[in-house]
Amino acid sequence: MESPSSANAGNSTDKGHRDTELAVISADSFATPALITRARPETRKKFFEFFTVPIRNANTRAAYYRAIQQFLAWVERAGYQDLEDIEPITVAAYIETLQRQAAPPTVKQHMAAIRMLFPG
Repeated sequence: MESPSSANAGNSTDKGHRDTELAVISADSFATPALITRARPETRKKFFEFFTVPIRNANTRAAYYRAIQQFLAWVERAGYQDLEDIEPITVAAYIETLQRQAAPPTVKQHMAAIRMLFPG
């Protein structure tokens, strides 16, 4: 017998949207950046929620994760120990560096991911 998800997989809904399944992400399902590991429990929770709640598309979620992982690795190499120490000037320096190494769409994607993770 087919499960409901396999019976509807790939079918369009009345509104023309494809049915999708939400993948649950846990701390064990991918490498956690050290800055996140050292963060307070509520910060770690927000980090994992960031990759499950607001980003519905799996490809976007994966791309944003790679962008954030790359940004946090750069931040750590620059000597930052805590997320709270990251300021707008830090992000600007990262984007400046990235612009010399990556194509404009990649830079825009990284900026969008960082803005989403560090709102306001």
